[in-house]
Amino acid sequence: MRADVGGGEREDWLQQLTGLARGLFGELPPELIARHLLAMIPEPDAQLRRAAMQALARRFKFAQRDQLAVTERPKHGVLGTYRTAAAPARKKQAGPRPYETVVLSLSPLATSCSCADFVRSALGLCKHGLTVLNEIDLAQLGQLAPAPLRWAPQGELDRLARLSASIALPGFVPSADHYRPDARALDDRVAFIHALEASPVEREPAVRTLLAEERERAERGAFNRARMSEALASLPQLARDLYPYQREGVERFFACGRLLLADDIGLGKTTQAVACCHGLFASGRIERGLLIVPLALKAQWKREWDAITSAPLTVVEGTPKERYRAYDARKPGFLLLGYEQLVRDLDGVQRFDPQLVVLDEAQRIKNWATKSAAYVKALSPNYRLVLTGTPLENKLDELASIMDFVDDVALEPKWRLTPAFGVEGERGLKGMRNLDQLRARLAPHMLRRVRRDVLTQLPPRVDTVVPVPLSEPQQEAHDELKRPIAQLAQRRARRGLSGGEFMQLMKLLTRQRMICNGMAQLQFEEQWPRIEHEAPTPALLEGLFAPKLVALRGLIEQIVLGQGRKVVVFSQWRGMLRLAEWAVRDVLGEQRAVFFTGAESAAQRDRAVQELHDDPQVAVMFLSDAGGVGLNLQRAASCCINLELPWNPAVLEQRIGRIHRLGQGLPIDVYNLVCEDGLEGRIAQLLASKGALFDAVFDGTSDAVSFERSGSLLDGLELDTAHAGSDDDEPEVEEEAAPEAPPPAFDLAAALAERGLELTSLPDGCLRVVARPDATEALLAALRAILPSRA
Repeated sequence: MRADVGGGEREDWLQQLTGLARGLFGELPPELIARHLLAMIPEPDAQLRRAAMQALARRFKFAQRDQLAVTERPKHGVLGTYRTAAAPARKKQAGPRPYETVVLSLSPLATSCSCADFVRSALGLCKHGLTVLNEIDLAQLGQLAPAPLRWAPQGELDRLARLSASIALPGFVPSADHYRPDARALDDRVAFIHALEASPVEREPAVRTLLAEERERAERGAFNRARMSEALASLPQLARDLYPYQREGVERFFACGRLLLADDIGLGKTTQAVACCHGLFASGRIERGLLIVPLALKAQWKREWDAITSAPLTVVEGTPKERYRAYDARKPGFLLLGYEQLVRDLDGVQRFDPQLVVLDEAQRIKNWATKSAAYVKALSPNYRLVLTGTPLENKLDELASIMDFVDDVALEPKWRLTPAFGVEGERGLKGMRNLDQLRARLAPHMLRRVRRDVLTQLPPRVDTVVPVPLSEPQQEAHDELKRPIAQLAQRRARRGLSGGEFMQLMKLLTRQRMICNGMAQLQFEEQWPRIEHEAPTPALLEGLFAPKLVALRGLIEQIVLGQGRKVVVFSQWRGMLRLAEWAVRDVLGEQRAVFFTGAESAAQRDRAVQELHDDPQVAVMFLSDAGGVGLNLQRAASCCINLELPWNPAVLEQRIGRIHRLGQGLPIDVYNLVCEDGLEGRIAQLLASKGALFDAVFDGTSDAVSFERSGSLLDGLELDTAHAGSDDDEPEVEEEAAPEAPPPAFDLAAALAERGLELTSLPDGCLRVVARPDATEALLAALRAILPSRA
């Protein structure tokens, strides 16, 4: 009875697939294709079989596109060896040589081809085989005697394990029905493949291609493992110690030579990448390397590189002539360039001939059809290190596109990915399945650690700059303010500023800071009523010209949803906080956010603190500098996001101090969103140089304190106005640095709140600061160091 039911089901499937195949394969009988797919896809899975039919149909279209034709055929009959080639006009696109295709049988259908697609597609047919079948008499019966060395298009994950031999061959061991290879260790695997390639035994065309691919992979792996100790020996030269899990990541790369490093955000992928570069270069395994990163991250990569290794690094910049000079020099060391530069300069980069390529934020190549993906994959270095904390965002095809550059076999065949690992719903994928199989495919060349796995190894606090590019409208609005700012800075340098002029300078600088946060904040009163009740769709977010909102969405998704942590988000402006909450509302889903700013009542603020601590549904608190004074959140959150940097380093520390204080049992992450191309880039530089000011004044033991840049924050920026001209000339000025304003009074008060001062808000909006006698002198010294010197 069971056999009858099975036979009935097979006939139903045969009819369905025959209907699907009708009209898709030229003169080929639809039933021939349907029977072949039933043999190739034994699982009664409609999703899988439909995908296989579509994949075969695409290959037939490719054959027509390339105008493939048979150029050589067997002397007798239809079974035997064929050669196919593209029309002359298509040869460059279709491949440089004719491929060899063997028709082994027509009933059942069986072919073998020397093209790479045949050994990767798991379909048992390729475009060359379909071309041959369309030109021969399919009515002839019979089978060719199988070659002594054969290969099955489907089966075990290890492709060599699908080889079978009908005669005794070295490296094969008996099995129940045929012989199989026992060649799992790399050295043994290499020897096994060499023995088969040297053997005169007849083999199918696909076997030759398979052995060549697997030999190259095995030899590369064996070589890297043999030389691994040399690269590891150079790691003590690094200026930064690696945590154990980071060293593990570096070792994995040295061992395999090609790795997708997909560590969770904040675990130091950049540090591991620099260590990998250093090890290969210092041990002599490479002479030239290439780092491809988003343009906004180039400055950050340069800082990290210089802080970790002394290996030579050149940042590719300037005119095309200057860039090509760097490529053509081919000096030992590394080049750092952006994805956009690679698209413009591919021929120059290929002449540089890097032996190692590092990709940062590799989701930039998740779409195989983009220029970035195509140009990256046009490079062919021996060593490849790919970095991304989000290797899978929306579709498995994205992961496959990224993995293509690392291991182009791991996720083959691509047509099978979604039907084999995805669960379809009415509106697309609704889940995943067979994840153990997917992980097994990825494991050899992918490493991912999440924060919870390495908590005991993490430092107490990690500060991360998240560079955010300025949109074009932001850049234009920001740059329009450069000239009036430069003119006021010149006047200040010559004669000092009047009270009105000083306030005008502060107003212009504040406007630049708001522009860095986004045009949506600058135009909040006009934009907020329009978007308040709308969903933050990609189109709406793009139209607000506020890239920080998009960056925040990504951080919240990774930290709150991915890591299960609670977050505090700071901004000086209540409007920016409202925009931020709106932007992440849909990301949080069933979770929600609370506010703690000067706009809420005391009862509302108390309730917000309680909910952040006790309510698992409250995952984010949005705070202003005024609202966050004296707040203890160390038992509620372990991550701080600063939407913009405050003027004063003490205020930055005061923000972070809400969670980084006694009682905090977890490592802390701090993410600072910075538009490095705007005023914020200068603020970040200044904060680094001024960071020790308050500690030295209040906590130091020396009688005298000397700062490299004393005086006001405006002095500290070292504005270059030598060519700004006179007030009357009003020339265009591209200043080297934007001037810095002294901190607002409430920022200063917040920074001093825990330093022996009593702070009181007055009804008229003023702030009273009362210092203890032992803090008075220190307070005066701090004020003299910060405020500008004016008559």
